[in-house]
Amino acid sequence: MGPASSKIDPQLLEDISTLANDAAISIPTNYAKEHARIVIEMTKASPEPYEDLLLSDYPEKNLSKVNALALKYATTKEAKQQISNDINEKMKPKVEAKIANLNPLAQTAVRKAVKKSIEEAVDKSVDEAIKKIDTKDKPTKYENHTTDRSIKSEKQ
Repeated sequence: MGPASSKIDPQLLEDISTLANDAAISIPTNYAKEHARIVIEMTKASPEPYEDLLLSDYPEKNLSKVNALALKYATTKEAKQQISNDINEKMKPKVEAKIANLNPLAQTAVRKAVKKSIEEAVDKSVDEAIKKIDTKDKPTKYENHTTDRSIKSEKQ
């Protein structure tokens, strides 16, 4: 982690890292769900495009664009911020207990350092999760199971 982490108890840093890694585990599943959702939206919009993606071009011509859009949606700044906020809330009692005896200025500095360390841990964990996502040009496993049913149920 960065310079902010030097002001924080090592156990707190370990807890932050664990929570960030645990939260990032959901990124591949979110990617698959977003991929399936995009294909469903393309189906609903057909013959018109959805996000400049035509169903008639799927998957032969635009699968890589669908993959990229799904990855973008699964890893937005808002998603990272929500993970950071959740971790911050979970860590708050531990942090407050650790800084209770510090003067107000030191407490503020440690809180800021914890917040920054959480953001850094989330960025690192999400980046690692992204590397593990297989975005090769093929439909996602989730899509194969979900999209077919969704499309069939909507057409009935």
